[in-house]
Order: sequence, then C-alpha cells, then structure tokens
Amino acid sequence: MDHIKNLNELIRQAARRHDTWQVFRDFIAMAAISLSNAVDHAQSDPREAEYMQIVGRYERSEIALFPQMLGALTLALEDEPRDVLGRLFTDLELGNKWKGQFFTPDSVCRLMAAMSLGEEASAIIEERGYIRAMEPAVGGGAMVIALAQEMLAQGINYQHHLHVTAVGR
Repeated sequence: MDHIKNLNELIRQAARRHDTWQVFRDFIAMAAISLSNAVDHAQSDPREAEYMQIVGRYERSEIALFPQMLGALTLALEDEPRDVLGRLFTDLELGNKWKGQFFTPDSVCRLMAAMSLGEEASAIIEERGYIRAMEPAVGGGAMVIALAQEMLAQGINYQHHLHVTAVGR
C-alpha cells in the first residue's frame, strides 16, 4: 500500500469543508502535540488546550480521520525514512514561492549528508557514542532525514546514535 497516497487522500477527505492548508497544518500540530504530551507531562496542559481548540473546528467524522493520518504517516516512515511531509506538501500543492517556501531536492540532501557524515562517523560514535547535528533551518526536515538515511547506508543505527538540534521558524 502506498501510505503517502493514503495520507494524501485522508487529508483531502478532511478538507471537504476546510482549506487543505489548514487541515495539513492542523494535522501536523495535533500529531506534534500528541507525541509531546506522551513524553513531557509538565507542559501538557497548554498543549492539550491547543489540541482541543483545533479539534473544535472539525465534525466528529472529520476528527476520526486524524489518527488515521498519523497511522499512515508512521507506516510511510516505517517503509523508509524519507521526507514524507515534504512530498505530501508538494503533492497537495501547498507551497508558496512568494512566502519563500522552497524544498531542497532529496538528491541534494543525500549528497550533503554523505559529505557531512564522511567516513569518520564510526570513529566519532566509538569515541562519543553518537553523532551530533545542527539544523538551523529545519523546515520539513529533509536534511535530517537524509542524514539518517546516510547513517543507515553506512550500517549505523541512527535511532541510537544521532542527536539532532533542529531549529524551525
């Protein structure tokens, strides 16, 4: 099954009464809040209030689509770590060049990741236990994903050996 196509269809289904951009944004916000609240209980109350405010925009049948979207996203990432949200953003035609929204092509991200990681990654992990990366303009995360892909290509489990500080807008 093409999980990205399924995610696209779920968002379009939820966007029958809403703007597609708003549904995409709400999906991202609700997913982030859900994940954050699962691990950071000290900050959960304000996030939960934001979550409930978002949910209030939708009918019950539309709300039921959001967990399905998160499931499709998870399955797509399980298939292969890649820029699922960037592809979805492009497929849904949500970009706006007038707002400076540009995406680095996957091939460029992979090349930059390979050059940045180099051949000394295993030595760094041997010494420090992990690779540290800084992404000052994270956007959709394509550069971070490419780094994870390159680590996998080198036989390194990025889930155990990659620490990323990602700064977004």
